[in-house]
Amino acid sequence: MHDGIKNISLPNWAIDETNMVGGLDLLGLRNVAQTISNHCLNGITTISPQVRYLGIRSWFIQIYEKCGLADSYSPFLDFTSKIESAVAIGTILYKPNIVGVVGGTLAKEIIDENNVQIKVKRLVRQLVLNMYTGPSIDLGICFNRSSGITGLTKERGLPLASLLMEKVQNTDLVKRVFKEKEVDTFSKDELKELGQILSLDEIPEDEREVLLDIIIPTEPRPSGWNNDIRRIATYTFLLQLADDNQALPAIDDYFNAISKPSKYSDSHLREILNGWHCYLIRDALAVAHENALQFIVDEMNVNPQKTSIRDRIIKEVISDSSSIEKELKTMGLLASDESYEQLTILNIYNKIKDLIETDSILDQGIYRWSNQNLIEPELIKRFQTNNLGAVGLIPVVWLIAYFRLKDGIDEDITIIKLLSRGGWGRLGLKEVIFPTVEDWKNKNPLYSQVLGDLIGRTVDQHVRIAWSRVATDINRDVSVLSVDGDKWKYKKDFFSGRTASRLSEATGWLKQLKLLDGNGITTDGKEVLERGYNSLNKYYSDLMYESA
Repeated sequence: MHDGIKNISLPNWAIDETNMVGGLDLLGLRNVAQTISNHCLNGITTISPQVRYLGIRSWFIQIYEKCGLADSYSPFLDFTSKIESAVAIGTILYKPNIVGVVGGTLAKEIIDENNVQIKVKRLVRQLVLNMYTGPSIDLGICFNRSSGITGLTKERGLPLASLLMEKVQNTDLVKRVFKEKEVDTFSKDELKELGQILSLDEIPEDEREVLLDIIIPTEPRPSGWNNDIRRIATYTFLLQLADDNQALPAIDDYFNAISKPSKYSDSHLREILNGWHCYLIRDALAVAHENALQFIVDEMNVNPQKTSIRDRIIKEVISDSSSIEKELKTMGLLASDESYEQLTILNIYNKIKDLIETDSILDQGIYRWSNQNLIEPELIKRFQTNNLGAVGLIPVVWLIAYFRLKDGIDEDITIIKLLSRGGWGRLGLKEVIFPTVEDWKNKNPLYSQVLGDLIGRTVDQHVRIAWSRVATDINRDVSVLSVDGDKWKYKKDFFSGRTASRLSEATGWLKQLKLLDGNGITTDGKEVLERGYNSLNKYYSDLMYESA
């Protein structure tokens, strides 16, 4: 029960009358990284990989309005789901092997089942209309309205929608829709004509330019740069790295450049690099503890009907001391002649300090160093091996977070504050990580004791999150184990993962907009790179002027 302050005693599991469901972020730790990711890069999500859908969605809104139908969400949704179906089916008719079409699987089945006429219907549960609503609002294309139908902004939304309308308004399908309002049966020829114009992989040059001006604008919105500037910085950084590498960088290339000192830190990119570094810090914490939860569940699944004592499971998970010792030696944290058995937390603390202190550079509250082992991407890589010894690196992740922010945790900087979003309930750096590390420094427990405590904390964290979701919805039981006092019991499998950064989708958009290709940055990409720097320069120059 909650005592009204910040302490919680976890309820015992009795008879479970909830419905078990699946889900991600079962420790609630990815949420913080996702929030930081959205702060650094808005206007795109992991379910919005096709940039042309921004324009197509805008056109859906405009065609509904031009038909003069009711300003009500229910008829709008019915109308739009059919128009969306027509676009998907038409695109598949035009290009049967195209990928990335929302509803493409069912569209192919419908095409195969019909000869000439096709009755369109909703193809997917998650419509393009909904999938691209958030990005459209973030990008200033749309805005919320009381009717539930998003409106088109005059600066970005209307020009984009009108551009597509000009291309399709003389097609037989659109002319019929304007005339009959609620047509839901079309010929294959009508559908194919529309699909050819709205094919996802063929963005006309005029439309591409409008999309570029929306995603990486040269001028601020009337409200200022705040909604766009960090997105501009992220895209500029992606383009710059591609230009420097003379190749299309992998996501690991981005994160490696972010997590260590680099020439980019001396440019207008430094703020966004710090933002993404904070994302990495939180993602590494999530990966580490999800790795622990997976090993716990795997251990209990050896005998899934058996109820196990908490301490026994923890001891089993960390029992392979030789593998843990090997991991610490691989990371350079144990010498070849040193033993894990008598290792204390201060031994590791001091070793990390010695390895990073000589070249640590403080930049806006965050330290960076050149040691290639003690950076977040390398730690994440170690956990992703699923080697049982990797679980022994969880305290290292906590210590790395501490050393990164040891002189900056109290800085009044938005991105640093986001590291503690959710406070004690999400392992906030300020509320949990820092006080715990300070306690380790005072008491100097055995490293194995610290490791066991953090694994136990992992289960406590999972149960807390599971109960919070059940409290909101009794049909949403995401727990993977039952807890009754100090007794644990297996419920279902769990597989660890990591937070989706959306940088892959952003890189995909840059490729679709012809700014990147297999060889790295394109000629158009270099022009947009310069444009990005110009926008950043204007933004930071204005900031300096205002503060002067």
